[in-house]
Amino acid sequence: MPDKAPDVVVSEVVDAPAEKVWELVGDPARIGEISPECYSIRWLGGVQGPKPGARFIGWNRKGLLRWPTTSTVAEYEPHQVISWDVEVLGQSVARWSFTLEPEGVATKVTQRWQDKRTAVAALVGKGRTSDSPSHNRTGMENTLATVKRAVEG
Repeated sequence: MPDKAPDVVVSEVVDAPAEKVWELVGDPARIGEISPECYSIRWLGGVQGPKPGARFIGWNRKGLLRWPTTSTVAEYEPHQVISWDVEVLGQSVARWSFTLEPEGVATKVTQRWQDKRTAVAALVGKGRTSDSPSHNRTGMENTLATVKRAVEG
């Protein structure tokens, strides 16, 4: 059985204060503006925004393939960090996060993907993505480049 994939971590320094960067990365409802894969989310249970325990459905795409996932916000510290756990069939498979760190008048934005799949789920996932870490790294690099362009615009 395959082991869990190593974490994928991508960072970009954005020439703007954390508050401005946070407006774009601090709410999953805006992910469609920056992600090449997740194009929309809908909050569940009457929740109107991110907070620990808040759940949402995300709609994703890769080529012609479309699929929904359910996620739960794990961490939420405004202007610092947001993370959420992605579930498939009720099982946590990944944690996504954005962390902001001031660097003078700029902000270092770090996006992280952590593989939380069981060995069986990792094997099944190979049918959808032959190399999740590589695929995710490319998407994350594109996401942070989009954030940089949008915020520095």
